[in-house]
Formats: sequence, structure tokens, C-alpha cells
Amino acid sequence: MVGKTMSMAATSREKLASLVNAAKLAIDIPSKLESLRQLRHELPPEDPVLLTEFLPSLFLFHSDRFGPVRKFLTEMLGEIGLKNTEFLSNIVPVLIDLLDDDTPAVVRQVLLCGTDLFRATLEKIVVQGLYSSDLDGALESAWAWMLKFKDKVYSIAFQHGSGGAKLLALKFVEAVIRLYTPDPNGSSEPTSHQGITLRLVG
Repeated sequence: MVGKTMSMAATSREKLASLVNAAKLAIDIPSKLESLRQLRHELPPEDPVLLTEFLPSLFLFHSDRFGPVRKFLTEMLGEIGLKNTEFLSNIVPVLIDLLDDDTPAVVRQVLLCGTDLFRATLEKIVVQGLYSSDLDGALESAWAWMLKFKDKVYSIAFQHGSGGAKLLALKFVEAVIRLYTPDPNGSSEPTSHQGITLRLVG
């Protein structure tokens, strides 16, 4: 049984490595996206061993020459980050770099993912704070990076001039303000099932 499991793991690694390589070598957008879609399907989103091994290869696509590829990568990183707080300290720096992307669709996707990650990380902090006065190291590091992400978005939102990125950044600021604003129609007594609502209007 152990041998069979190890063999399956090796096969999985080989397939994942093959898909990463295919995406790197592809010369057109459809081929790259098809390989990355297969990779997203095959890469277990909650397997820390495989994620540790393959995330560095994924990060390389953040500088791919095709905007749709960078946008798809952002979607993947957002999904992985939501399920694996321990990787946010690696993922968020990549998202911060992508905030400077020249393609508006990529920046929008970064802001959408960043909004979800900010909300989810804060929720975890609130929940953990109910049971302990100390945060675990991974969550503390994740929150530190989410605050850096927020600061970067704020700098875009309040810079001089106008543009698509500035408008999207302002929507993120609006979303953060809503996050920290109590619901006037809600109960003053928090419940154990009460979530934090944060969405990007738009």
C-alpha cells in the first residue's frame, strides 16, 4: 500500500511538472491557458507538500508576456491562498507586483483576489482571537503581508491622475471601509456564525 501511494505521488509530480513545462514552452495564449487549466485541476489545492514544490514554478508566470496568462495565474493564486494561509507570505508579494501590471484586467483580478484574501485573513484572525491572545506565526505573517497589500492599493487609489487602476483601487478602499463599518441593521450582539462581509462593488 505504501509503495502504491509513493508511486501515485511520483506520477502526480511527473504530470504536474509536465504541465508546468508545457505552459512555459507554449507560444500562444490558448495553449498556455489549457496547460494552466489542467494544472489547476491536477494540483491538489490543500496539499502543502506539492504546493511548496510547485508554487515557485507558478510564480514565474506573473511575468509572462500574455495578459490572460497573468490574469489566470492571479485567479489560481487567489484560490490557493484562500485555502492555505501559510502560503500567503509567498503569494501576496507576487500579487503586489501584479498591481503594477499594464493590463487593466490583470489589475482588476488582483484586486478581486486581494479583497477576498484580506477578508478571509481577517476572519481567521477574529476567530483565532476568540480562543487565544496570540496569533500563530503563519497567520501573523499572512496578515502583515495583507496590510502591505492594502497600503500598496491605497497608494494607487490616492495618487494624482486618473485611470482604470486608480478607480479599481478606490473600490478596494471602499470595500475595506465597509469591512470595518458595523452594519446599522445588524444585531449589536455578534453570533458565532456571523461572517464578515466584504465585496468589491462593480
